[in-house]
Amino acid sequence: MNDEIKHFPENVQKLLADARIPIKQLKPIYYELTIGEQFPDDSIRLIEVNNSLIEELEKSKKLVIRGANDDFAALCTSDQIFEIKSAETSNTLLLASPLDSSSVNKENGCIALTVNSILHAKLELTQCVPRLKRISQLFEENPYRGHFDDDNDIENPKPKITMENIKSEVQASDQAIDAYLKKLNVVTIDGYLRLLDFDFRTKLIEYIFSLLSIQDWSKDHIPIDRCATEMKEICPKYVAKQFLEQIGTISNDGNSISLNANTISTHYALDLLRNLEKMKLSEFMTCWRECVPSDFPIDLDQLKGFVIISEGTISYIDTDNLSEKPYERMKTLFSRKNTWTLSEIEPFLSSLTTSNAEFNSLLAMHTRCIIKDGQKYYVPKYN
Repeated sequence: MNDEIKHFPENVQKLLADARIPIKQLKPIYYELTIGEQFPDDSIRLIEVNNSLIEELEKSKKLVIRGANDDFAALCTSDQIFEIKSAETSNTLLLASPLDSSSVNKENGCIALTVNSILHAKLELTQCVPRLKRISQLFEENPYRGHFDDDNDIENPKPKITMENIKSEVQASDQAIDAYLKKLNVVTIDGYLRLLDFDFRTKLIEYIFSLLSIQDWSKDHIPIDRCATEMKEICPKYVAKQFLEQIGTISNDGNSISLNANTISTHYALDLLRNLEKMKLSEFMTCWRECVPSDFPIDLDQLKGFVIISEGTISYIDTDNLSEKPYERMKTLFSRKNTWTLSEIEPFLSSLTTSNAEFNSLLAMHTRCIIKDGQKYYVPKYN
C-alpha cells in the first residue's frame, strides 16, 4: 500500500476510497475533532474585514462599535464607519483550537482539535455615511448663553454632555465627530461640551468689533489674551479664548488671531435669514452688505449648503434638520425648489453618500436631467 495512505486509519482510508478522493492530492495529515466542554460557545463571532481594516485594527489594538440601543451596530475606525450585518454562509463553520502543544502526532499525521463553536453566519461590513445628526440633537436642549446661562438650575437640570457620551452613541468616526463639533462651534465648559447659542455668538462678534474700535486693534492681529480678558463681562475668559480661535486664524506664535472674514460674513447672512420664511434676494444682498464690515467680502457661494435661491428670493435651510433618508430629503428639497443645478443640490446630498459613484447613483435614482437654455438642471423623477 502507498506510504501516504498508511498515514490514515483504515476507516479514513475506506471513506476516502468510497468518496473516490485521490489520495495523492491529500497531505498526509488528518484531524481528530473533540467537542469542547463549553460547546457551543455563542460568544464567538466571525467578521470579514479587508486589509486596510486589518492594519487599522493592528495599529489601534481595539475594535470600536458605536450606536444607541435602537441603532444598527456600526464599526468605527479613525476615519471610516461601517454598518455591521449578519450574512448566512453556504457551509457550516466549526471553530476549533489545538488541545495542547503535543496535539500533533508526527508519526501518523493526526492533529487533535477541540471544537468550541459552530457558526452558520458571519458578520460583513458595508461602508456607510456617519450619522452626525444626533450630535446637534444632544446639544440643542442646552445651548450656552454666557454669564446668565441657566445650566445651574437645580429644579430643571439640563443634560451634560462629554466627548465620551458622543463617542458611545454617535455612529461616526473620530475624524468625522471632531470635524462636526468644529462646524457647530462647540466649546468646553467645566469639563462638558456646550454649543454656543446663535444669538450669543452674534453678541460676542459685535463685542469684538467694538473692542477693535476702542483698542484700535487690527482685525488681522487681535491679541487673544487681552481680548478675552476684556470679554469677561459677558463670558468667562477661557470661553472667550475658545470662541476667538473659532472665528479666526491663530498666528504662528499663538498670541493673536486674524478674523476669518468668511466665517463672520456667513454668520451675519444666517442671522438675517434664519427666522424668516424667505427674503427678496436684492433686499437681502443690500442688508447683508450693511451688516458686514466693508472690507469683508460677501458672495452667495459662501452660503452654499445653507440657503435656497429661487425665483428672486432667498431662504435659509438647516441641513441638520433634513431627513437622513434619501427619498425624504429629496422630497423636502424639491418641495422648496422645482429645479436644481448640480452645484446647488450637491451640498445638500453629499452627506448621504461615501463616494462619487454613490452620489451619481443617488441622483439617477431620484431625479432626471433636463436642459434649459443650455444649462443642465435636475427635477424629481417622480412627482
